Amino acid sequence: MLNRAKEGQRFGHCRNFVAFKFVFLLLCSPVPTFAADDQWHWVKVGNNFDHAWDIYRGEAEVTINGQQFGAKLFWEDRSGVQLLLTGTIANGRLTVTETVNDSDVGKSIYAGTHTMSKWTVRIASGATGVETINLSNKLSMIGITRTIYK
Repeated sequence: MLNRAKEGQRFGHCRNFVAFKFVFLLLCSPVPTFAADDQWHWVKVGNNFDHAWDIYRGEAEVTINGQQFGAKLFWEDRSGVQLLLTGTIANGRLTVTETVNDSDVGKSIYAGTHTMSKWTVRIASGATGVETINLSNKLSMIGITRTIYK
């Protein structure tokens, strides 16, 4: 009976993680918008021991210069930079250090992917594709995306 309880706990955690990944990917999925800009947007889902998950979001400024990657993730009201990401990008793979501004939280290392999808048909909003960055440090996930209009 004890082994069955342990199995249930293990599979329960697995189901929770799968559900979490699904919600995260849903939040990061490109959704056609009717705003005529290519502004970057971000969402961070983080594990919180007190109440399961914290979710933050806002606009971002992303810089990719050769193999150097940088991003400023602004508070939702754009009152300041909440997170600063710096790192490297090569062959669509990123390694990034996260700094939480105005906090005593230490730096975190994230790894992830950078993808760009171009469509053969322009949709009603004028969008021609999406660009997405997905990062994880095994406890938190950050998604950054923008719609491409060129």
